[in-house]
Amino acid sequence: MLETINTWGDYKARVREFDAVLEHAKAMSAALAGFVAPSAQAAYGGLIFIKLVAHCAALRSLAAESGDRTAKDLQDVPSMSALARCAVEAHDAYEYIAGHDVTDTERSFRIQLWELHDRARRLKMFGDMDEADPRVGALRADVAERQSALEAHAFFASLHTELQAALRQRLAKGDPPAFHLGQRQRCALSGVNADWHNAVTLQLAQQAHTLPTSAALPVEVPPATTEALRLMVLPLLFALPFLARVTSTTAQLMPERAPEPPSRTARTMAAWRSVAAQAAP
Repeated sequence: MLETINTWGDYKARVREFDAVLEHAKAMSAALAGFVAPSAQAAYGGLIFIKLVAHCAALRSLAAESGDRTAKDLQDVPSMSALARCAVEAHDAYEYIAGHDVTDTERSFRIQLWELHDRARRLKMFGDMDEADPRVGALRADVAERQSALEAHAFFASLHTELQAALRQRLAKGDPPAFHLGQRQRCALSGVNADWHNAVTLQLAQQAHTLPTSAALPVEVPPATTEALRLMVLPLLFALPFLARVTSTTAQLMPERAPEPPSRTARTMAAWRSVAAQAAP
């Protein structure tokens, strides 16, 4: 992927591909206005998609525009990496809640677990800040009610013994997971290369975290070099397959309203979707 980025023209060509997919995603997002979702799957899918588009729009706003590159362009790479990492996380949540082809019973379980995870985190957050906060009591009651409903769910009973035990242990600690499946299992259901996914998230995290390498980037890498170009475009290229995948799937959730992408954009989206499926780290 990066070996094709050697000149400013190569960089701009990839940015134009990102722009084409992003513009179609924005059109899809606009089409969701006033859309009455027929199910929780479609409702949450639409909300997560809009969140993903916002991450990618913010990411694009930081991309270098001028061929006269400066150290500031490299200073923006950690922030771009953080936004790209948010895009990956939004894709993963979208797939688990709205994308995977599962039964209605499993979908219901997934949504309930995901909602419980959210409420339990909010309970811990408010409780750690101020136990006397009036929201704490209401949240605690809500978490208890949701947890009881989850443990009584028909799909919970169908899980194999080891997974049931692991989930019950997390629930007993007040720490329900967002997903009941591991990353590799979820990648397999999504048709995403798990090794590539892991490599992407690790590389983005390495740049996003405040570590010696990311902190020293603007002074150690000359901005006019090929290495700098590749670092500057990397967050865009890592986010693009996930944006293309979720945009395509969202069209299936609302086929009557989804705009058709221009033919060139459709080819670009197909190419970048295949990167996630076939790429190796």
